[in-house]
Amino acid sequence: MALQLLVALIVAQGPSAHQTVLRSVQSNAKQTAATQSTIQTPAQKSDAGAAAQPYTIPFTIVEPVRLALTPKIDGTIDEEEWDALSTSSDMKSYFQWEPGKLHFAAQVPSGHDLVASFDLKGNGWLIGKDNLEVRLSNANSKVTMTCRVVDNTSISGPKWIDLPGMTMASFASVITNGATTTYEASISDPGIGLLPTEAGTKLMLRLDDPESTDAPSPAYLPRVLTPVSLAIQRSAALPNGLWFNTEGAGHAAIPGESIKLRLTYNGNNSMKLQRLEMHSEGFSKNDTNQMMVPFPKFDEKGRSYVDYSTAIAESTSIGYRILKGTLSTADNIPAVMESSYRIGPLVDFEVPRQALAVAPLDRSVRFSFYAKSNSSRSVKGEVSISVPDPLKVLNGADRKINIQGNRGKDRQTFDLFFPPNISGTFPVKFSAILNGKKIEQVQYITVGGL
Repeated sequence: MALQLLVALIVAQGPSAHQTVLRSVQSNAKQTAATQSTIQTPAQKSDAGAAAQPYTIPFTIVEPVRLALTPKIDGTIDEEEWDALSTSSDMKSYFQWEPGKLHFAAQVPSGHDLVASFDLKGNGWLIGKDNLEVRLSNANSKVTMTCRVVDNTSISGPKWIDLPGMTMASFASVITNGATTTYEASISDPGIGLLPTEAGTKLMLRLDDPESTDAPSPAYLPRVLTPVSLAIQRSAALPNGLWFNTEGAGHAAIPGESIKLRLTYNGNNSMKLQRLEMHSEGFSKNDTNQMMVPFPKFDEKGRSYVDYSTAIAESTSIGYRILKGTLSTADNIPAVMESSYRIGPLVDFEVPRQALAVAPLDRSVRFSFYAKSNSSRSVKGEVSISVPDPLKVLNGADRKINIQGNRGKDRQTFDLFFPPNISGTFPVKFSAILNGKKIEQVQYITVGGL
């Protein structure tokens, strides 16, 4: 994406650099990007890097503000699919998010694994019980995922806790092409409340590519992570004194309908802003509108805005997408703005998390669920709920759904039977026919937590 390139130039000049520095070095951007994108074989790694303690070499991130964006997990890095994270001598990595999910990918030398480390509260790797490691391995072109957290709360010292439920709720892919292996992964919360759900959340992370023969790291070893912020909008190279915001960022619409985002600005007419071009990036680029308008004058309070309204093609894929705005000025140096929005299914089924402890006797537990519409129209139909043995739905397995109005919701309940001493993560499947459309979604509940 153009935005990562712009911010990379600022970072290269140090923390004091500003938009004027960005513009003066812009002509070197293509040469810098080409140098950073080289993937080396294991033999080409520096002796200093190989001798260092694993996970302690500083992890440099070009852009700390990470946007909500949904990739396609197929082992291929498509154009504008991923938000570039970092580049080293032997790895090019990517990271983005959406509520309750973390997405990451990397291109590494063949024969290497990919390890993602997340300090989800940003308070230090060996503090608390929120430090997640996800390891991806390649065996005969099939990916293996292992999820675990470091528990630093015990007086006996740090220990690993495996998270098979998170592995169940997540998915990954791998493709090897000669000397390079590409990993892609989407990590979902299995009902334990570990992953962030809100924009503005700050966490720390790093990605590493140990050789596949390297043993898993002991729990007590430290890791040096880098802070990032999860966001639904960001900008780069705005002229001095210009402020930007997106009204409607993060909002959702369904294929076949439309969505409107308002790009708002605070500035003055002496900035001589000329033209604003807007389009959706990635998978929805050809399924949504592209617009180019003269930049409107600021009013007496220094305000100006442009509406981006677009129909959404019926065939477009579901997920978070990026609206990219490029603003030209009198000196023909572009400013870039990016805002996340969502193309959603007709309805999202959500099960609010309950902290369920393991119980010595069988029991019945009532759960609520919400059918949340992403449409401007009413939604009607039926939904069936199913769970795997030995759990059973006692009542509420079949429910009628009736959602009135624009993006409304319907709250329902169902009861689950749990045998004694049962623990683990269990999928709850929603199978619905709504407005004549078939919808299937899976949510997860976990008994026992961490």
